Amino acid sequence: MAYMKDVIVLVLVLGLMSILGLIIYDEFKMANEHGGELHPDIIALLQMSLTGIIGVVGGYVGGKT
Repeated sequence: MAYMKDVIVLVLVLGLMSILGLIIYDEFKMANEHGGELHPDIIALLQMSLTGIIGVVGGYVGGKT
């Protein structure tokens, strides 16, 4: 039980990264099939998601000390 917070943050970050990886793969595959251009909303989604992941990890590390 002492490491439950660690496990929760790890699962949260791994889940978000795997979903982002799936989105990136799918969007690049679709862009390749339909002209090679990514939709700007997808790029904005990825930027916000990566900022959120950094925030989660930063909050965890900051709260740990």
